[in-house]
Amino acid sequence: MNLKLLSLGIFSVVSVSPFLMPSFTPKAEAGCVAVDVGVQVAVDGSRTRSQSNNVNQRFDPNCSGGSVTSVGRQVCVSTKCDQTRTSNQSVSGSGRYYTGGRNIPIKVNVPVHVYNRAADPNFPFNNR
Repeated sequence: MNLKLLSLGIFSVVSVSPFLMPSFTPKAEAGCVAVDVGVQVAVDGSRTRSQSNNVNQRFDPNCSGGSVTSVGRQVCVSTKCDQTRTSNQSVSGSGRYYTGGRNIPIKVNVPVHVYNRAADPNFPFNNR
């Protein structure tokens, strides 16, 4: 009889535990999110890359629920490409729902440089 009661008790705890677990886990907290994506493509006759990407992301104090996204693309096909990108983001959100969560800054930079021998003025066969 005791074995049946023990089995029933273990079964009851196991079957109810998925419903009790969320109360023991901490809640997710998020502040604000800033996403910046920069893509720079240069196809030129230079063997050195001249690409820069400067991103400043500012979050208001007690930021909660705000988000901002910016995408910048630069494409240059020439004998010499100089690419400079500057992005300034400022994020604010609803302060009345401040959760104390962390702000999330995301910066993605994709610089692509392709050397084009035909555009190189110093290449021996291009000086004809």
